[in-house]
Amino acid sequence: MKRALYNICFGICCIILNQLTPNFASAQDSVKSPLVLTVSYFSKENQVQYLTVNAKSKVSGKFQPVKGAVVNLFLGKDSTGKGLGSIGKVLTDEKGKAVANIPLALAQLWKSSPSHLFFAVAGKSNRFDEATAETSIAKSRIVLDTAADKIIMATFSEFKGNEWGPVKGVEIKLGIKRLGADLLINEEQSYTTDSLGHVKGEFKRVELPGDVTGNIILVAKVEDNDQYGNLRFEKAVPWGTKAAPDYSFFHRALWASQFHSPVWLIVIAYGIIISVWGTIIYLLFLLIKIRKLGSQEQQQ
Repeated sequence: MKRALYNICFGICCIILNQLTPNFASAQDSVKSPLVLTVSYFSKENQVQYLTVNAKSKVSGKFQPVKGAVVNLFLGKDSTGKGLGSIGKVLTDEKGKAVANIPLALAQLWKSSPSHLFFAVAGKSNRFDEATAETSIAKSRIVLDTAADKIIMATFSEFKGNEWGPVKGVEIKLGIKRLGADLLINEEQSYTTDSLGHVKGEFKRVELPGDVTGNIILVAKVEDNDQYGNLRFEKAVPWGTKAAPDYSFFHRALWASQFHSPVWLIVIAYGIIISVWGTIIYLLFLLIKIRKLGSQEQQQ
């Protein structure tokens, strides 16, 4: 008897917990997950400056990219927290990312200071509350050059006091631009600038394929630096092997185009086609002939 009462009480408790669980889950789902923004600065060839925005939000305990987030970008902000020079409005893609170039209209504001603050604002929406992000960078540049015996040199400098000065202790990567990603020039992952802002590395990639003239593109880059952001500089050098055009596609082979198939394959293919259609035509001819003979027999 006691065991039966115990089972009944246990069953009632399970039913109550089962009814309460959806309510807890719906209460958690009703709370908006905050939108997280990050802003990154990029400089290419010391001439093109642009920003990337990354928007994400935590869903089921994991951060997921947010598509369709409208983000306003500014160059600086005032004491009240409002953006100053408008860079533009961007819309994040399916990966939660968006890119915006710094417009020429902000050239004077850009030149007015050796360092800048980039400010991003995503307004309140049905899915998220207002979110902001900011990042500051110091104006800098990177220059790539080469010397004898395939030595690659890069110089990093910062704009201070209306002039460019070398920076010590900056990590620079030296590589070769390839289709998928940059290839390192040797076994060294990165180099650190000395007191003159210089780094040197030896090119050890033998017989690396280049373009039709043998040129390859060297790359010097700074990635995700807290003070300077991301910088990249490229330079073409004739250190690769010439890419010889492959005309084998136009020769007769199984993998060639339609009009360059092997002769024996063409003969077999057309022979089969002619045999099949010839048989069908011959059978139709016999059917017509049989029908005519049948008509003649009925008339007699």
